[in-house]
Amino acid sequence: MIFMKSAVIVFLFLQIIRAQSVLPDNNTNGKLIIKITGFENDTGDCWFALDNSKNIFEEDTSVYIGKILPIKNRKVIVELNSINFGEYAVKAFHDENKNGELDTDFLGIPDEKYGYSNDASDWFGPPSWDEAKFLFNKNEMTIEIHLE
Repeated sequence: MIFMKSAVIVFLFLQIIRAQSVLPDNNTNGKLIIKITGFENDTGDCWFALDNSKNIFEEDTSVYIGKILPIKNRKVIVELNSINFGEYAVKAFHDENKNGELDTDFLGIPDEKYGYSNDASDWFGPPSWDEAKFLFNKNEMTIEIHLE
């Protein structure tokens, strides 16, 4: 009889552990920290955009979350709380003269520093969504962007 009770208790304990392991994680958002480096000075502002879809990323007229931030010690750190888990891409540029745009020369080559998540390359224009996107799926995650 004692053996039977022990076996039932062990069985129930294992069922509880099994049930807990298959329960979905109710936490569906977290804190995203973006460190932007590569500024030559603290003059001007950093224009920052977090995009949550290919359509938004490839448009120049909209962003999911956008900020204009001061540069301190030649870097910017952005902390975004309660961001839903999912795919995102970041683009940023140094608006050194505070005119609200990424200045370019007569060939269209940027005169101010800029960068993308994953340090995605832009040899022949802006990188694609697939090159710049990353998966945000942790309670806290840090990514770095190096302006060029």
